[in-house]
Amino acid sequence: MKKFFVLSASIVLALIPAASLAMDEIQMLPTRVKLDSAKSNNKSHVNVESKDIAYSVKVTSTFFKNVENVTVKYNIFYQVMDLGSKGEPDTKLSAGSHTFPILLGNKAVEFETDPIKLAKASLDPGWYYKNGASARAQDKVVGVWMKAFDSTGKQIGEYANPSSVGQKQKWKD
Repeated sequence: MKKFFVLSASIVLALIPAASLAMDEIQMLPTRVKLDSAKSNNKSHVNVESKDIAYSVKVTSTFFKNVENVTVKYNIFYQVMDLGSKGEPDTKLSAGSHTFPILLGNKAVEFETDPIKLAKASLDPGWYYKNGASARAQDKVVGVWMKAFDSTGKQIGEYANPSSVGQKQKWKD
């Protein structure tokens, strides 16, 4: 007759090496928010649409304990394209932080990042650049990277979208 053993969760967790239990204490979930937009068409046959965006970030302690003095730092990388330019777009950075005096266990709080201005430009139909540059240019966010720190400066959470942003960009405080 076969015997089956039932292991409790605490025994199973004790068998797994502690290094493989890399679980973030703080989770961050940013959501893009459109703040303002404007359109213009000047006499040089260029149409420009600009919008201000920010991120509303939901921060949650994944444990049932309260965490005091949590600082969330963020780096938002975005590309600015110049209409009529054939070169590579410039990558810019919007960095900032927000400190929470206390995060209640397993409860979410929110904050909003500083706004970023993104533009989309195009030439009127039938117009083109002699140098062969594209008749359209659009700024875009290329990465959002956030880190959470406790009062001692120890990192207790991280978020990156796309996940490769840490390989393509350098973190800036």
